[in-house]
Amino acid sequence: MSKLGLYFLLFFFQQVALSQSLFDKEGALIRSDSSKKEIYLCFTGHDFFEGFEEVLDVLAQNKVKGSFFLTGDFIRAHRELTREIAQQGHFVGAHSDKHLLYCDWSKRDSLLHSNAEIKKDIEDNLTELNALDIFPDYFMPPYEWHNQEVVEIAKELDQITVNFTPGTRSNADYTTPDMPNYLSSEAILNSIYEKEKDSGLHGFHLLIHPGTSPKRTDKLYHQLGDLIQELKQKGYSFQRF
Repeated sequence: MSKLGLYFLLFFFQQVALSQSLFDKEGALIRSDSSKKEIYLCFTGHDFFEGFEEVLDVLAQNKVKGSFFLTGDFIRAHRELTREIAQQGHFVGAHSDKHLLYCDWSKRDSLLHSNAEIKKDIEDNLTELNALDIFPDYFMPPYEWHNQEVVEIAKELDQITVNFTPGTRSNADYTTPDMPNYLSSEAILNSIYEKEKDSGLHGFHLLIHPGTSPKRTDKLYHQLGDLIQELKQKGYSFQRF
C-alpha cells in the first residue's frame, strides 16, 4: 500500500473512532471510543514533578502507555525527563506554556487573556516540544478549564483539545487537606470503581497528577499500580493518544 493510501486508511479509522467519542459543549474531546473497553491514563505536569519517575516505573512494569501533557515551564526545567517520557513510547502533548487560567471560573465565556496571548502561550509550549522532536496533535488546557474560544484557538494550531471524562473524581488528586474540596486517594479510587460498576469506563480519560503539593501526603499515584491491575482484571486495556 502506498503512503498516501495508508494515510487515508488511518484517517478513516480515526474518524470512525471519533464518531464513537464524546465532545463537551465547548468542543473538547472528553471521552474516546465508548464502544471499546479501553481507558486512557492522562497525566499533567507543571510545577511539581516528584512522582514522575514512580509513575513511569509503574507504567513500564504493567506494560501500559500513558498520555502526558506538559507545560513549557515543566519542559524547560525537566528536558531529560520529557525526553525519557517520549522515548518510552508515551504520548507527550501540550498543556500551555505558563499554565495560565484562560477563562473565568464562574463566567466561562469570559477570556482572562486575549486570543493572541492564548495562542502564543500554546505556540510557545509547542515550540518547546518541537525542539525535542515531539510533534503532538492533542492539547489539554491548563487547569483543565476551557471554553469554545480556547478550543478554536487550539484548532488553529492543529491541536485537538482533550480533557478528562466527567463521572469520576480522578482529577481531584491535586487537592490538599486545607481545601474545602479535598478528597483522599481512597475516596477518589472509590469514585472510579463505583462508576465502573454502575455504567463502565469505556473510552474514559482518567486524569492523575504525578506531581502535587507537599501539603498532600496522600498521593494518588502511589495507588496507580493497584488501579491498573484492578481495571485489567475487569477486562480493560489501556491506550494513549
